[in-house]
Amino acid sequence: MKKSNDIKVKILYFITVLLALSLLTRLFYLQILKGYYYRELSDYRSLRILEEQSIRGRILDRNGVVLAESIPSYNLVVVVEDVRDETEFENVAKIIKSSKSEIKNYIQKANMPSYYKVLIKANLSTEEIAKIEEHSYEFPGFGIEVSSRRYYPFGEIGANFLGFVGPVTEDDIKSDSFYSYEDTIGKQGLEFQYENYLRGKKGKREVLVDSVGRVQQVLYVEDAEPGADIYLSVDIKVQENLEKEINDRTGVAIAMDPQSGEIFAMVSHPSFDPNLFIKGITDKEYKNLESKDAFLNRAIQATYPTGSTFKPVTLISALETKSITPNTVINCGNSITLGGRIFKDWIYPSAFGPQTASIALANSSDVFFYTIGIRTGIEEISKYAKLFQLDKKTDVDLPFETSGLIPDPSWKEQVIGESWYVGDTANLSVGQGYLLVSPISMASFYASISNNGIEYVPHFLQKVVSPEGNVIYNYEKKIRLQYNISNETLKTVLDGMEALTNKPDMKVIRVNDVVVCSKTGSAEVYDKEVHHWLISFAPRENTKVVGLLFFENSNFSSSHSLAPLMRDLLENFF
Repeated sequence: MKKSNDIKVKILYFITVLLALSLLTRLFYLQILKGYYYRELSDYRSLRILEEQSIRGRILDRNGVVLAESIPSYNLVVVVEDVRDETEFENVAKIIKSSKSEIKNYIQKANMPSYYKVLIKANLSTEEIAKIEEHSYEFPGFGIEVSSRRYYPFGEIGANFLGFVGPVTEDDIKSDSFYSYEDTIGKQGLEFQYENYLRGKKGKREVLVDSVGRVQQVLYVEDAEPGADIYLSVDIKVQENLEKEINDRTGVAIAMDPQSGEIFAMVSHPSFDPNLFIKGITDKEYKNLESKDAFLNRAIQATYPTGSTFKPVTLISALETKSITPNTVINCGNSITLGGRIFKDWIYPSAFGPQTASIALANSSDVFFYTIGIRTGIEEISKYAKLFQLDKKTDVDLPFETSGLIPDPSWKEQVIGESWYVGDTANLSVGQGYLLVSPISMASFYASISNNGIEYVPHFLQKVVSPEGNVIYNYEKKIRLQYNISNETLKTVLDGMEALTNKPDMKVIRVNDVVVCSKTGSAEVYDKEVHHWLISFAPRENTKVVGLLFFENSNFSSSHSLAPLMRDLLENFF
């Protein structure tokens, strides 16, 4: 029994010695033979994948003038994994005039792995950069990263269609894997519309970093690719001139080519400086702009009663349905009575007397259009207005366009809960009542009149050019609609519009004896305010430009008072 125990003890002893020798051998191998390797490897604390931001493409006008570009920006970033203690947050907060809790809120909001860089503040000032670099040893987890920021050389000029960029949202990140927390994205206008062209392609680096986050070895590099440049149909000189015409009033100006749909200029005022969103807009500045609806592009995102600029629609529907002929004479008094209500002409108590169609259009006789509107009927007027798609979006290459409204009996019954009255037809005939149309839709409609019934989709984009200078996309004009209106009807409308331009208080519009066709409009709103319209195109044959001026809650005495401004618009082209 004793002998058996001795054997067991010896075996246990042998196993213990063998394990000890194995352990010592392994320690010798790791600490002596491979010590340098593992000491070095311990310094490379982790493998990191670093993103390299791409440079956003430029936006240029038709002549190559830069309207939006990217310039260098110095940003403060933090890698949480490399932060040693809480004092780093406090030291950095003092320099950037922030607080420890605010910095931590940025980090929490980013919700990124601890080894990712998180943007704390963009566009550091020269003073902030100097202080951060001077005291960098106090906060190794923080650093300065050079990237790019958007810059708009013309400030407010063109902001309504250029738009602006801003930080991505959580929804952006969820919906597109391209984006991460520190990215910017187009928020409005063409910056939004052509985001996929402008944003480029991010680069990637796989690196080994040491215990304080310093890159020790680059394992893999994939270079970033800049975004493409987009060239517009806009002429910035024309845009500047139209901005001056609108000045500090609330209104819209549009100049476009009816033979292609190219937009030369589009103004919506009040506007804003998109650079404010890059350098950091204050709550006060934002609320002030918001109170003026400065972010609303009134040319495409707002609808208004058209006043007499709708009268060509009424006239076309009356002529095409044979309710009248071009030679029909209507003796126009100063008013008509419908359902016990008096509908006055705009020159009341005066009257226009006998009028034919083109003369009535030139005089904008309300009584004439009340009369032919009732003869023609709401169904036909509504049908033609919808044929011209005044109630539809034009599909201009800008986001968030608004549809118009062409009222009819079924709409009124469903929405208002009332029957349609003959007075409603009279109101619609002169562009009043429930009718609502956007300025871009009215400009497009008049473009079709000037172009024998063909209307092209209005657009800003001309071409997209790669960073290497190759054209990767050329915009080709697209027909939006084409209607067959008789030559006799079109001639009657054009005769009336030309006759209006030749009136004594309107012929100032004519530039260098170019034949101009025009239509004015004054739309009453709530019996107190008036919107003024003036739409012109020139020349009458082979029209080169359609111009639109619109003033909301206008302080002009009449729509005819816009004539000198329209001349200034047309002088850009003749």
